Amino acid sequence: MRFAEIVRKHWPAYVQCATAPIPARHWKAVEAVLSCQTPRRGGHRQHCPNCKRDHYFFHSCNHRSCPRCGARAQQEWTAQQEARLLPVTYYLLTITVPDPLRRLFASYPRELYPLFFNESAEALKDLCAHPRYLGAEAGFIALLHTWTRRLHHHPHLHLLVPALGIKNGGCARVHPPNPEYLIAERALARRVRARFEAKLKNDYPQLAAHVDLSRGSQDWVVQCKQAGRGKSALRYLAAYVAKSAFHESRLAGYDAQGRVLLRYKDSSDNQWKVEPLEPLELIRRWLLHVLPKGLVRVRHYGWLSPAAGKTLRRIRFLLGLGPVRVKALVNLALNCPLCQAPLQLVARITPVRGPPIWRAILLQAA
Repeated sequence: MRFAEIVRKHWPAYVQCATAPIPARHWKAVEAVLSCQTPRRGGHRQHCPNCKRDHYFFHSCNHRSCPRCGARAQQEWTAQQEARLLPVTYYLLTITVPDPLRRLFASYPRELYPLFFNESAEALKDLCAHPRYLGAEAGFIALLHTWTRRLHHHPHLHLLVPALGIKNGGCARVHPPNPEYLIAERALARRVRARFEAKLKNDYPQLAAHVDLSRGSQDWVVQCKQAGRGKSALRYLAAYVAKSAFHESRLAGYDAQGRVLLRYKDSSDNQWKVEPLEPLELIRRWLLHVLPKGLVRVRHYGWLSPAAGKTLRRIRFLLGLGPVRVKALVNLALNCPLCQAPLQLVARITPVRGPPIWRAILLQAA
């Protein structure tokens, strides 16, 4: 079942029912989904020398909110980050925005998501520098995740932190009293809350006036778990780097009432279940996770930041490691869908230029 067909059929009704102006990023996401793997994007014509047939392949939109795209980018990112893993213990931290603040995040993502990133990172740096914990400068990856398995708005940060710090030009490994934890969860939650509230009041007083911070910030939640050597946690995070809130393979068709069946895995019993959703509700939940243009979902801090290449090389040298070597991904040849014989490129198809597809859909529905 293609998500684009759901959008094509129900987008006019969604526009008609909208109670506020639809953001430009939502229109662009809809256009990307509607044009993905269609002649609008261009492509190429391949010929099968075995069965003597031509096959047409059209380009993907590569929009980060498209439920069909992102697999290649995910593989490339995973290969790059796995090559940078160090032979130390890693910890996976999760910092969750409290429920009373989530509506504000949904309304002002361009202002609040960077603020969430920065203050969470600085709070973690402060605690890691304390002698009680790491006692050195930390390096870590932070990744923004905004959805649950049922596509509800649930903004939180995942931070992958190696138990290793740099101090006075050398390495300092951490040996916590409890090896299951890198830092105290409550201490980090309090520090994130204090920093976020102070920065919000100072930089965005008009936004701070929209929410009762005494109530809205009391439920900041932090979890810290040991993640072994980091490889499995890295692959878990990679699923959120370049992909949408869901893949359209989770759409199981319509029920008798015309609702879309969304498959999801229930975390309480780890079983796959199905939730029937009205098409407009599915589109609404999907659009909740379309981020503003230029808002980076993955960021690197400390000695793992792009500007700290010399420090990372020093750490790898002190650990007896060589330079980072990324394994090249293999480009798989296209095979005939009928006889599986290798295809031959015959011609390239230029993209079709014209007005947005969503405009034609709205005119047709008018």
